[in-house]
Amino acid sequence: MLTGMQQHPVTDPDRRRFLSRLLREVARTEQQAVDHAAREVRRLGDAAPPASALHAVAVHASAMQPRLAAILAGHGVAAARGGIGAALASLRDLVVDGVVDGVIDAERAYRIAVLDLRHGVDVVKLLREVARSQPLFGVIRWSDDWLGARRTLVSHAERSLAWFSTPAAASILVEPAGSGGRPSSRDRH
Repeated sequence: MLTGMQQHPVTDPDRRRFLSRLLREVARTEQQAVDHAAREVRRLGDAAPPASALHAVAVHASAMQPRLAAILAGHGVAAARGGIGAALASLRDLVVDGVVDGVIDAERAYRIAVLDLRHGVDVVKLLREVARSQPLFGVIRWSDDWLGARRTLVSHAERSLAWFSTPAAASILVEPAGSGGRPSSRDRH
């Protein structure tokens, strides 16, 4: 921890702004990981492999958040604010949620979630490199721990995409609107 007399290790204002921006983006992607998992559990049920894969990511994100919050505070970085990026991501999620009707749209929503997870990995890799150049050992350690676990979890989420091609997915996801689970005339032909 820095005392009042010590200078912050990142003294260049441009580097400091870049580090702050990366840390806020990591915090935002971690919140998205939690939000995606909740949406997919609602959409697919918690037993579906894609939902359970995203749930595992959300558990990891939740476990890493206290350390990330300490890093943000230690570097004097405000927690992730709304901003235009968060607003657009929320709008995209609302639109995707509003149009999901069947296997193809649910699969597309899941692919968006996986793309967001991959983006998070890329951002943390960049954050680690910035931290190495300073050196910011707490950020490096957090990044190493995060990447070690998250890469495996994202890989599992990517493999779970194949579930959408199975009959189990079709039976869960394709239910005629307003039928209450009863077969419609389309189902009898």
